[in-house]
Amino acid sequence: MVARIEIKELGDPVRQKEIIDAVEALDGVIEAKIETDALHVSYDPLAMSEKKIEQAIRSTGSTVKAAATDTETAHPDLATPVNVEQR
Repeated sequence: MVARIEIKELGDPVRQKEIIDAVEALDGVIEAKIETDALHVSYDPLAMSEKKIEQAIRSTGSTVKAAATDTETAHPDLATPVNVEQR
């Protein structure tokens, strides 16, 4: 699954690294990247939830503005897990 999460004050490169490091440290997260003013996270829904990702973002002192999950297709630039059956 892929989550798109908008975060306040995302422009600071130091803050961006803190957020990406916190999210990528979670079990089940495949990849995280910041693009078009939002954090895009590819993750295994059996091991991770969007709420846990949001908690990791908040743990860096950042504020989540909005979040959306795409269950159909991954962001074209994010990696997808290998050997995962499509539903």
